[in-house]
Amino acid sequence: MLRACQASGRRVAMVGDTCQAAMETYLDAHGLRHLAEPVIGRGQRWPSSKEPAGVALIRQAVKTLGAKPSDCALVSLSPRGMFTAEDAGTWAIGVVSKHAKRKHLAVTGSSVVISSLPQLAGALTAVPPAETFGAPPKQL
Repeated sequence: MLRACQASGRRVAMVGDTCQAAMETYLDAHGLRHLAEPVIGRGQRWPSSKEPAGVALIRQAVKTLGAKPSDCALVSLSPRGMFTAEDAGTWAIGVVSKHAKRKHLAVTGSSVVISSLPQLAGALTAVPPAETFGAPPKQL
């Protein structure tokens, strides 16, 4: 998926509710670090922020990328991530797993739900341009 983003000219920010150093170590260990910039983890939360931490992290990533929220998508394995993406004004791509079923991930009007990680590269192309934000979710 990271390579597909690079090939299509898309930039990737790695955002997670885990330590930034741990995420960077994983990317380095798998030779993927050059494909994700920036990497933003829980150590970079703004303690004084009144918004939920996940929303703050997503907004920080969007700002760092120099993008508009409506031009970005968050990939998540959880319904909470789907809601957080919507709260931050971004699209959400939910990946069905043993812990999150399709019906639990298709919870927002700005979501795309895929059945497996191999479909993720194709799902990225299903995220429409900003002017159609709010359209019904596509089911892949």
